[in-house]
Amino acid sequence: MNEQAPERRVAVAGTESGGSSGLPAALADRSSVTVVTVDAGGPFDELADADALVVVDDPPATDGVEMFRRVRGGDWTLPVVLVSEAVDPDRVEAALSAGVTEYLSAWTEARTEELVARIEAHVRIPALDGIAQAERWDAIAGSLAHDAKNPLNVVTGRLELLDVEDTHGEAIERSVGRVESLLSELSTIASLTAPVRNTDPVDLAESARRAWDDIGGSADNLRVETAPTVQADPDSLRLVLERLFENAVVHAGEDATVTVGDTGTGFYVADDGPGIPAEDRQRVFEQGYGTAREGEGYGLFVAERVATAHGWDIVAGESEAGGARFDIGCR
Repeated sequence: MNEQAPERRVAVAGTESGGSSGLPAALADRSSVTVVTVDAGGPFDELADADALVVVDDPPATDGVEMFRRVRGGDWTLPVVLVSEAVDPDRVEAALSAGVTEYLSAWTEARTEELVARIEAHVRIPALDGIAQAERWDAIAGSLAHDAKNPLNVVTGRLELLDVEDTHGEAIERSVGRVESLLSELSTIASLTAPVRNTDPVDLAESARRAWDDIGGSADNLRVETAPTVQADPDSLRLVLERLFENAVVHAGEDATVTVGDTGTGFYVADDGPGIPAEDRQRVFEQGYGTAREGEGYGLFVAERVATAHGWDIVAGESEAGGARFDIGCR
């Protein structure tokens, strides 16, 4: 005998704009669904007892992506499903890139059962949600990194008490340091690669100079040929710049000249080092990819993940000096 589906309380917003006006009634006709309407302008007190939120995405009357961000900004982690009667692939891509749980375009009452099934799936497996999943992994990775450092400290402490040849002792210390570095990268990736909620105008030139100073670069080796501001999370922008700068120093050398310049659609970071072979320019962003032993192969991976969280794109190419160049599209 089939198990009866649990009753779900579904909040619906955005029907006041006139789009998909039959949605609440269509959902309420299902015995497994109880519907409560929510004002898209907030506050969202009705979400306290809701299992999921369905928003009619009908901008500018009701911007489902913006409402999703405000819901997440209020620490509500329930699944958020956007529906629209129109078919707009660009809008769907933008919404999913922002982290919305699901987007059902070309909705009609005939697709109500499908909508209910999708809601049920996301209620059962909420980790599929972009922002909610990132927040959960942030907590998990932070706890893992913290707990793992305790046994590493024990290894380091006991090593000092052992009579070990210098060659072996140094190798063990390098390995412990590498594990600590990887744990630090794990925490960074988990905390800074969720879709960015809030951004501010950031002075790109100032951010570049601070990032360069943070990695210990010589002021004589940095050229900043850009003046505009960038709409970004300041810490995340600094992290992207730091990882690109670190990559330049590792592969081009400490004496390499690094340039930050403006483009029509964003900015670039270039160096005068040996450059990246054409066949490797796609692979350099892969997790764990690296050609220098000093690096762990995560620098460019982190830079690309953080850029993606902003909705930016980053492309590897060749600089005018024959070195590496990274173009970041952010406008």
